[in-house]
Amino acid sequence: MAFYEKYVNSKFYHFTDFLFKFIMLNILMIITSILGLIIIGLPISILTGVLTLRMIYKKGASGVFKIYFKTLKYVLKRSIRTIIVFVILLAILAFNITFFYTGLEPFNWYYFFSFMVMLLMFIITIVSFIHGLMLSSIYDLSLKSLFKHSYLLSLGLSVRGLIFLLGSLFIVYTLMLIPILIIFVGLSSFSLLIYTTLTLGYSKIDSLESSLIEIIEKLYD
Repeated sequence: MAFYEKYVNSKFYHFTDFLFKFIMLNILMIITSILGLIIIGLPISILTGVLTLRMIYKKGASGVFKIYFKTLKYVLKRSIRTIIVFVILLAILAFNITFFYTGLEPFNWYYFFSFMVMLLMFIITIVSFIHGLMLSSIYDLSLKSLFKHSYLLSLGLSVRGLIFLLGSLFIVYTLMLIPILIIFVGLSSFSLLIYTTLTLGYSKIDSLESSLIEIIEKLYD
């Protein structure tokens, strides 16, 4: 019994326990993404993964399956509008990027600056999309307020946003080198990255952090 208690309280046990939950979370996220036809399913699964990870990390939650689907049900009710609007916006920006890129032959300064502006807006919008998903899960906002606060968070937490983008590139590169990791940690690693870079930055905004904690408490009960 003493050996068992020592093992349960060891760092190795907590690490393996978290790793098991992390892998299980990834499988649930893959299923959600596929059922949601990727375009809708992927953002939903990542947001659900972020909130679930926070409960696992802060609360030591054990029932990952139950918590994930309870969170998923909550997220589905609140995030569809945000996903549709941001996906359309990203599609428009992607079209503009392609259009101005094709105009660079022969080189043209107008097309070059337009291409760079569209590319910058696309990158900022990706980060704002994530903030928008988090905000839509916390508050009931109009589209105007959602856009405004999403982009303000991207600018206010710009360093964290840059770290997130660099981390995302590293994850994508690693998954391309070792594709089998997609099954085990491919999607949950993005949720962990968002949690450790972007959402931890909310602690600097008391009202936002307290509202997020309130939602987490509600979901965990």
